[in-house]
Amino acid sequence: MEIRLFAYGTLLVPEVMEIVAGRGFASEPARLAEHRCRLLRGAVYPGVLPVHGETTEGRVHRGLDARALARIDRFEGALYERRALEVTLASGTGCEAYVYVLRREHRALATDARFDLAAFREHHLRDYLAGCRAFVRELSDEAAG
Repeated sequence: MEIRLFAYGTLLVPEVMEIVAGRGFASEPARLAEHRCRLLRGAVYPGVLPVHGETTEGRVHRGLDARALARIDRFEGALYERRALEVTLASGTGCEAYVYVLRREHRALATDARFDLAAFREHHLRDYLAGCRAFVRELSDEAAG
């Protein structure tokens, strides 16, 4: 079975996905029904949480392998849980994809502010990429150590 990942925040940026996952993946536009995407308090990245009647736009990355998924799990950390959910591709076709959903105990971190990808790229991407590279160095150090 092909592993798919629905991205709605920083993993929409190809450079972020490549660094975190270890390589890039083919992707296409998609949407996740019944979920709200909002910036998290004190962060430059968002989380999604279940909310009836709302939809989150994003992209489905296709062809992930277990190693890439394990790296992304580690990167996403304790704020999120990975769930297999139904998403709708731009073609209208539904498919199952993994989604990192804000854990119930962390939902109070969601603000009313929407994640703005263009503003993230302009104001935060450089520092965020440096953090992603530090994450990869940490993984390498652990593997070597």
